[in-house]
Amino acid sequence: MKKVICLFLTMIMIASSFVFTALADDGIKILIDGEKKTFDSMPVIVNSRTLVPMRGIFEAFRTVIEWDDASKTVSAKANGSVITLKIGDENAVVNGKTIQLDCPAQIINDRTMVPVRFVAETLGCKVDWDDGTRTVIINKGDYDFVRPGMKALVSDVHRNVPTEFTKSNDMNDILHFEKPPIEEQEKVYNELKPKGEVVCDNDEFLQEFSVKGAGHGSYEVVNVEGQSFDRALRITSKAALSNPADFIVKSTATPEKVPGEGVKKEDALLLAFRMRCVDGGDETGTAKVLVQVEELKTGKFRKAVFDVCYAGKDWEMVYFPFKPQVDATSIGIRAGYHAQTVEIGGFEIINFGPDYDKGSLPSTANNFPELKPGAKWRTEAFDRIEKNRKGDFTVVVKDKSGNVIPDADVELDMFEHEFQFGTAINGNVKANEEYHKAMNKEFNTIVLEHNMKWHPYEEKPSRAQNQVELAIKHGIKYVRGHAMIWEKPQGGNKSAWITPKELFEEPNISNKELIMERSKKLIHTMAKDEHFYNVVTDWDVVNECMGYDAFRKVHGNSLLKYWFDEARKAVNPEAELYYNESTGIWQPEFWDMLDVFEKENVDYDGIGIQSHYDWFFKTPVEMVEFYDKIVERTGKRLKATEFSCSINDPVFQANFVRDAMIAVFAEENMDGFLMWGFWNGSLYAEFSPMYNYDWTLNDAGRVYEDLVYNKWWTRDAKAKTDSEGKATIRGFYGDYDVKVTCNGAEKNLMASFHKNYENVLEIIVE
Repeated sequence: MKKVICLFLTMIMIASSFVFTALADDGIKILIDGEKKTFDSMPVIVNSRTLVPMRGIFEAFRTVIEWDDASKTVSAKANGSVITLKIGDENAVVNGKTIQLDCPAQIINDRTMVPVRFVAETLGCKVDWDDGTRTVIINKGDYDFVRPGMKALVSDVHRNVPTEFTKSNDMNDILHFEKPPIEEQEKVYNELKPKGEVVCDNDEFLQEFSVKGAGHGSYEVVNVEGQSFDRALRITSKAALSNPADFIVKSTATPEKVPGEGVKKEDALLLAFRMRCVDGGDETGTAKVLVQVEELKTGKFRKAVFDVCYAGKDWEMVYFPFKPQVDATSIGIRAGYHAQTVEIGGFEIINFGPDYDKGSLPSTANNFPELKPGAKWRTEAFDRIEKNRKGDFTVVVKDKSGNVIPDADVELDMFEHEFQFGTAINGNVKANEEYHKAMNKEFNTIVLEHNMKWHPYEEKPSRAQNQVELAIKHGIKYVRGHAMIWEKPQGGNKSAWITPKELFEEPNISNKELIMERSKKLIHTMAKDEHFYNVVTDWDVVNECMGYDAFRKVHGNSLLKYWFDEARKAVNPEAELYYNESTGIWQPEFWDMLDVFEKENVDYDGIGIQSHYDWFFKTPVEMVEFYDKIVERTGKRLKATEFSCSINDPVFQANFVRDAMIAVFAEENMDGFLMWGFWNGSLYAEFSPMYNYDWTLNDAGRVYEDLVYNKWWTRDAKAKTDSEGKATIRGFYGDYDVKVTCNGAEKNLMASFHKNYENVLEIIVE
């Protein structure tokens, strides 16, 4: 990469009021790739350093500069790189990275001069000095090309990415998985049931009902045959309602062990039943209902279960694992989504107690019709991907004299994605060789699970520093910073502090100046940490504002603006600032939170959508609509920052991961998809969406690889240059190996073809 940028640092021009004593030496010669360069001002020697006029150098490379007279700063922009120098400053800034100059740039005889060896070597050129002929020899090596208007190459690392797949690279040729026959599902359910206590059975469920909105439909209890149950609830909805809440059939049964005693919030419960569509439904004959278990006492109707399910003409098994809400004991069915008649039978609720992992319970939301092959939304998403994630890349081939070369063979082979595909990592990464190999193979981005949060970073910064260094060593190119401010004392296990304990205690929590001072120190120290400054692409300045507001509750939401303003001052200018939020984004209060950000004039760039789908699911259509709504409302960049799908249903997991990824990748404002762990042996989730404990790839992992490295990857794309020496290839935005062959000569190089750049690469072939 340094070799690439070396073509362009030579574009820097400095204006200065400083005057230095210098010795002009008309005996010094400058050779660039063997060609002697002459300038309107001779090279000079200052403090034993050879300085050359910058204008002559940058003109030799056909670059462009900008001068800001107010700040006395020159910015040179080329190939997506930004290089800045300030008058009299001994530091240069290259793509946000501060580099110390051994001799500052200066004006001598009205010419801006810069130390030639530092310029060239810092940016990767080979520099030699021939003392006998007093000649500075600069060699660019194989990087003989011009690419203004292209993104700078971040890294030339080639990860060991997957290359073998069972499907074609046609986006419509998806990996899809079918659930086992209902007889097999019944067997699994019957093996599971004895592990808990049935607190509501089918007879209790069918005993008595009430109806909200009886004018919209009706219900009856009917006999059925051929099932493990002999009676079912039949609900008929007369029409599709604009608000399905207007028609609810409610059972008097409850999920309580003893009616009136409530349910312990620590318990893990499973609601299970069978369902079929008798008549009507959508255009495919599929019925849709919503099942709710809610509390009524407070008038806020908090839900323990609030999920839709679908069924065709055959009986479908439905499972809803859930955690209780206080006093949430009212069971209801909303059927007003279509004109339809549905039957529900075999209704049971099982309580597995407080020590049972709810994530291991089956969940059969996999009958979402949107997950089926040929779904309309997916076809539309593929069209958006074609439009938003691919571009036309032009390679112009010329000879050394500048003449275009027709009929040259051009080949592009992608080695990295522009889009960030990543994972959270923790201490397990340290000494696990299998983990290292899988991380290198699957991801270009990481985020730390814990050690870049306030307290753990202050306590021992080396933990975060070492994890980031190790990840980069194994091919990671991008890092998310997570999280500067999280107004939460401890993690879920109540053992690890997230934010310093003393800040939640009096008198500290009431001392606004102290809170501001401590948070400012943390933000600046972490953002400017040399291990992070040049690799962190975006920072979660705040995390989960909806659920945690300990400091703002005392001192007001103006703290949000303060934190983001301090972060903006501290971070690399190229880094973006994010507000990261949890599943609360699906609640109306999320939009209220965005209003707070707007009211407080918070300076932020993006919104992180955690995307934990472990018991709470949204259809891909709902995801697409939600992403579009956020963009329309805020115009901000987006990332799926903590995706998880920890459920004991590999069929649903694989299909859901596939379509969640497609929904994310199709959104133009999305810049990343990061998992909250990808291996069952790491992080909190028991069922991670890629690797089993023994490091075998599960079906969801196969889906991930098929999408990222097969369908969304451009390999061995070839074209010939036309009469104007141009070859244009359409591909996914990313980093490429470029090979040009003509007249027996071959040129190989690397280049970034990224979105919102001109993406015209000029290559000189001798």
